[in-house]
Amino acid sequence: MDVSTSLIVVCGLGGLGQACVRTLLYFNAPLRCLDLTPPLWIQDDGLRAVAAGLVIGDMRQPESLLQAGVRDARAVLLLSSDSGVNLEAALQVRLLNGTTRVVVRSNGSRGLERHLRERLPGVVMVDPELLTAGVFAHALHREGSEAAFTDQGERFQVHRQEISMDSQEDLHTLQQRQRRLLQWCPADQSPIGPPASQWWDLEGKPRSGDQLFWLEAVSTPLSRARRGRNGWREAGSRLQLAREAFQDIFVKGLSRSNPGFLLGVGLLVLVLAVGSDRFGFGSPLRGLLLTIALLKGEYIDALSAMTGGGTITSERLPLASFSLAIALGGTLFTAWLVAVILDWLLSRRLGRREPPPPRIGASYALLIGGRRLAHRLENLLLATRLAVVRVQSEREDGAGLAFASLERAKRVLRHGRCQAVAVLGDDLMANLETALHLQDLWPQARLAVQSHSQSPAAGLSRLFPGIEVVNPLELAAEAVVATAFGERVREVMRVAETNLLLTDYRVEAQDSLVGRSLGQIAEGYGVMPVSLLSAGQRLTMPGLDRVLRQGDALLVLASLPGLRAVESGRMRLPAWRLELRGVGAGADMFAAQMLLARHLNCPPGEVAPYLDPQKRPRATPPLPQGQGRELQTSLRRLGIHCELIPAADLSRWNDLP
Repeated sequence: MDVSTSLIVVCGLGGLGQACVRTLLYFNAPLRCLDLTPPLWIQDDGLRAVAAGLVIGDMRQPESLLQAGVRDARAVLLLSSDSGVNLEAALQVRLLNGTTRVVVRSNGSRGLERHLRERLPGVVMVDPELLTAGVFAHALHREGSEAAFTDQGERFQVHRQEISMDSQEDLHTLQQRQRRLLQWCPADQSPIGPPASQWWDLEGKPRSGDQLFWLEAVSTPLSRARRGRNGWREAGSRLQLAREAFQDIFVKGLSRSNPGFLLGVGLLVLVLAVGSDRFGFGSPLRGLLLTIALLKGEYIDALSAMTGGGTITSERLPLASFSLAIALGGTLFTAWLVAVILDWLLSRRLGRREPPPPRIGASYALLIGGRRLAHRLENLLLATRLAVVRVQSEREDGAGLAFASLERAKRVLRHGRCQAVAVLGDDLMANLETALHLQDLWPQARLAVQSHSQSPAAGLSRLFPGIEVVNPLELAAEAVVATAFGERVREVMRVAETNLLLTDYRVEAQDSLVGRSLGQIAEGYGVMPVSLLSAGQRLTMPGLDRVLRQGDALLVLASLPGLRAVESGRMRLPAWRLELRGVGAGADMFAAQMLLARHLNCPPGEVAPYLDPQKRPRATPPLPQGQGRELQTSLRRLGIHCELIPAADLSRWNDLP
């Protein structure tokens, strides 16, 4: 369906709604907008055309939805910051239009999403924060990995390589079975096509200063590291913290001249001194031990030891009374100590637990706030072997181990090495204040700050060197628009200054992908195939000769224009052909015939004339360059003389029908 003739209704014109409207205008999509109050951005010169289609009303009311054109809409985006409002509006939209695609901004409730998907086909829930967690993870990484994601237990990473000297090999030769070129950025010119488009010449050779971005299947993801697996190092860290806590209490307490603290210490010293003198009867050590026993509440045993087991006479009554007072005070002290220990045990069992201190000198990443985003980001960082520590001021289901305050975290973590900090609160000013404070404390750490501001995140990042400001709503807009067009976006990544969408395709019978090879799909639409599930078999980085059939599941990495090209069926035609020039001695003709038939997607008998040594050289039908290079390499191994040449250079040859 052509999006230029299909109405899209956007309900909720906050930060995410505004970003989605701008993206949709880029595709010349007809728009109608609905919001509860007139938005301020409507005066923007780039959005004046939207003002004529603006409806002021409640998206939960059928009258407002009908006025906005929901009944004739191809897709409806419900983008209020209140998930409850969005869900209620989604039910109303489905009653008014049973076929339109409904995109609902949610808070990440997976269970509810599954139930709605089963009962209300065409309703898709998206969580902007979770979609963009990978961008935050990249912002916290040191040099090396540009982005990373996981698919069915397989971990993929995007690496950037800067060429130090002119390469003797071309781009196709530099690729490997589990490594594909994602972007080529020549030093002396602009990139040829967006990342994942594969619209560069694979026969080109990188020169010094060029940057190559590789998508690579590296390994299975690491399971969550067991905290405290090195018991001795953790025990040493705990002892170090305990010793410093003792110093904090006594040495710093004395230096600060706290009256209550000084009074308590003075009373304790006085009781011990008097007890050692009065209860020892000539033995200060015996008196000290008896005083300590009294402080523990052991009155009868201690008094019996002082009186030798005899009766309490009038001469010993003051001694008994004094020891009783100490024992009562000691009982209260013991009860307080037991209460503290019990509170600690119950908090570990039922409430929030603090993470154990890292071993001295260990690296870690600190996540402050964020709730669901922090939980997703924690899993991404743990898969890279980086320990994660969280600070959550409010209780949260599934939060795991977390500190209740930043100050507490800094005290416990002071012997570790903070490598990265993500400040994920909702208030941009508070986030920046925290980030600037931590930048002074840890100048070598990478810092990322969440922003829901209307200002572009890139501009804010330039104002604060060393701090990357990330706006999830700004990044997620392309994913939401792609979902409105019919795609299923898993995640958003930022590579070479471009947003890339990790997207699932389920190949249907009427789909334009049916019967096309992955080489045609990759170079024709400008997308990068990542994995393919076909007939129960899952292939990572599948060969470009694979032909899609109904029921296949394909995972691709692409920019939004690439996904739009797939959805609309606009494909770049292949511009290369393979010229077969002859057959060498000992050539494996059968294997060559089967290989050629697979790449050309036709019966083996139809390709026999290409391999007939009596025939003059023949040229295959047009092929994508990547697929043609794979075929050329394989045929040469089998003893077939062939060359991949641009289609224009083969006009002198008569093509086979």
